[in-house]
Amino acid sequence: MILYLIRHGQSANNLMGESVLTDKGEFDEDAYKHYMASRVADPPLTDAGQKQAERLADFLRQARPKHRPVHDDPPEAELRGTDVVNRLGISRIYCSPMLRTLQTAQPTARALGVNPEVWVDLHEHGGVFDNSGPDGAVVGHRGLSRGQMTDLFPGYAIPEERIGENGWWVGGEEDRPDCDARAIRVSARLRAMARELGEERIALVMHGTFMDSLIKAILGRLPGIDFHISHYNTGITRIDYVQSWEDKTPLLRVRYTNRVDHLTPDLIT
Repeated sequence: MILYLIRHGQSANNLMGESVLTDKGEFDEDAYKHYMASRVADPPLTDAGQKQAERLADFLRQARPKHRPVHDDPPEAELRGTDVVNRLGISRIYCSPMLRTLQTAQPTARALGVNPEVWVDLHEHGGVFDNSGPDGAVVGHRGLSRGQMTDLFPGYAIPEERIGENGWWVGGEEDRPDCDARAIRVSARLRAMARELGEERIALVMHGTFMDSLIKAILGRLPGIDFHISHYNTGITRIDYVQSWEDKTPLLRVRYTNRVDHLTPDLIT
């Protein structure tokens, strides 16, 4: 199985969060306090984020190999002289239930003709919350309801057991250990899927901090507080689930991380 991990496009919170660092790259505590007081629980994409999502879709539909045949996406010899839609051969798209990932996946779904499936455990670290309580206290929100998702994103597969008419998130703010534990569960499910799906290629549209936890879980590096695997908005990481040439035992190959070939410099955020 070939796995593409994709961060969502720029969200309203991402844009607002850029003010946390000064022009010199130094942390601005006052700006951070303003950000935490102003961030919204389930932000939409910005105009730039929507453009990133559209460029992502074009890239996944038209992608050309960068390196050697067999080692890239896919061998050009298989495609030469053909009018191929979905050149990467992605057969399944999964996305988190948060608005920004649902929106990011939509252009790709249209371009590839693959309806996404909502996977609740791909949500961002923290869950759906803001700091609108007294003295900046955390207030949990329920997230989009099943009906809202169906109206906004027709064709998406929405799990009945996890997403109802009262939304899907329960509680306040998820802490990092719980996020890491969730990443371990998702990693285990991906290993099982690799056995079930064989050579299929799948894409997961998710979030920056959870992608950090998930990649560390896949590689057996949790807890990993001494380093962070960062992604730009709509950055792509590819991990292949294959077998060792020597003894045919399961083997992971990290082909690339945080690929943003599809973005112009002004859209790298």
